[in-house]
Amino acid sequence: MKRYASVDFMRGLAIALMLVLHMVMHTLNVDAITEDFSGVKFIEFILMIVLPFFGGLAGFFLMVSAAGNAISMENALQRNISPASLARRQVLGGFILLCFAMLVEGLIGYHGDLGVFVHESLKAASDPDLGPVRWSWDHSLWRFNHFETIHTIAWCIIINGIIHSILVSREKYRDKRKLIRAYVGLAVIVLLLTPVVWGAADLIIPGYPAQEGTYLASYPRIGQDSFGRFLLVFFLQPLAGHPEPLFPYLAVSFIGTIFGIFLTMPESRRRGKVFINTALRSGMIVYFIGLAGVIANIFLVIQQTGFDKGLDLYIHIWDHRGWTPDLLGAPLAGWFFQFLLLGGFSTLLVAAMIRLVEMRGRAKTFGDKTRFVRRFGFVAFTNYTIQYLYFIAMFISLDLIFGIPYGRRAGLWGSAVLTIIIGMGMFALLLYMWEKIRYAGSLEWMVKQCNYFFNPVRRRRLKTMGVKWYRAGLLNVQSSFYRPEWVNIRTEDAIDHEHAEESRLAFKLGIAGFVFPPFAFAGYLIALRAAEAEGGSREHRRALRLTALSVVVFLVWVLLFCFLSPSGFA
Repeated sequence: MKRYASVDFMRGLAIALMLVLHMVMHTLNVDAITEDFSGVKFIEFILMIVLPFFGGLAGFFLMVSAAGNAISMENALQRNISPASLARRQVLGGFILLCFAMLVEGLIGYHGDLGVFVHESLKAASDPDLGPVRWSWDHSLWRFNHFETIHTIAWCIIINGIIHSILVSREKYRDKRKLIRAYVGLAVIVLLLTPVVWGAADLIIPGYPAQEGTYLASYPRIGQDSFGRFLLVFFLQPLAGHPEPLFPYLAVSFIGTIFGIFLTMPESRRRGKVFINTALRSGMIVYFIGLAGVIANIFLVIQQTGFDKGLDLYIHIWDHRGWTPDLLGAPLAGWFFQFLLLGGFSTLLVAAMIRLVEMRGRAKTFGDKTRFVRRFGFVAFTNYTIQYLYFIAMFISLDLIFGIPYGRRAGLWGSAVLTIIIGMGMFALLLYMWEKIRYAGSLEWMVKQCNYFFNPVRRRRLKTMGVKWYRAGLLNVQSSFYRPEWVNIRTEDAIDHEHAEESRLAFKLGIAGFVFPPFAFAGYLIALRAAEAEGGSREHRRALRLTALSVVVFLVWVLLFCFLSPSGFA
């Protein structure tokens, strides 16, 4: 089975980062830390800037998922599936995923009734005075409508499937470059329509998605609200709901689709370096425009309402729908700059990963070395759902080891780190054991099993392959994870060592590493590996020195920030 190592890695990275960030968020009481900065180290300031930013990269996961979905659609078309059949498959698959997303958010997810029950049970075990915990079905009556990333992905699968089928049914869009330009135009249209769509939703339900300071207006409750209200909000949530509506995040999906189309283009039409360099430059420009706008908004809020409100605005950088004057108070088109900041960074990451892996012919080597991370993305939906497992890690870290009550604790970075180690270890062990039975019982298994029953085309195809109905949902671990057919855009033999191509790349990464340290480490490793073919050249010596310097500077700053605090300079 053909796989793209960079896409698989980025999907796993997004889920692993999500788990780590949620563990920190649920272990540390950031509000208590920010009440008194006198004892706060510089490293804590840096982390309070970096962690919320990475917590806002749900759009990165959406972009990577859209790229994977585009690859799947293009592969289906190459198997001579008609555009109409492709549209039906996408719509069906999207609605099945949407149903499961509602089930997760309301009932079985970490913020659904099951997750709340686990959380409250551990809290009661930590403090017996709280008394016994009773199971409550309250969240399942309304929270299923919470428009999180999985809801966004499900709707994007439906919409992208319809749009892609319409486009490829026209002869001129068989040219992939024209198809890419069409998606660029569609992404721009989505951004332009966003304030219009939000305004229309506000006319239908004043203040939507919030009314009287809460988001409860966008969550009809079973047993209380009318069917008409449910139907109305069912369509309003994708358009303008909280926290990640299709406007503007359908544009992120279109950008991810562009990357997927690029990866599946014929070699003769791809022009890989031109595309990736354009994507990198575009992502960088968009990122810095967004950064300037976000900083301007935060400073204006601080001037108008004080430091705490400005800090609160930044901490909620993840709240994609909230960056408006009426909700979080962002005065200068906050949603637009917030979108550009996070979307530009996501574009940079995706383009950089493709450049470092498939463009260098390193798919197999990279895929084999990143199994630990890729495993988190192999059943990404399941990992998102069962995040309540890290509640157990929190209980072990806080109650059993540190001897303090379960819950958010200010300043206990040691307990947060220990929670991460225990929690990620639990997930890694569970996933490793689960793959032995091909993830039977996982959310991915359930979605595939439902698709088998509702999709007659897939059912007939599997029957001709001799697959029994009860095995239709099992994941192909060997062919998709351990021994896939890794796809490269260029082979390693195509690298121009005569002109020190690898060293030049490492040098650029070294420069970028002063801003984003992971690039420094990647550049240093590339420079070391290039020593055999390019060693002795001026470019190689320059790259090795710069990347080493970039790594050392980062490590020195980290060491200093761990010991220094602003109070020491007072």
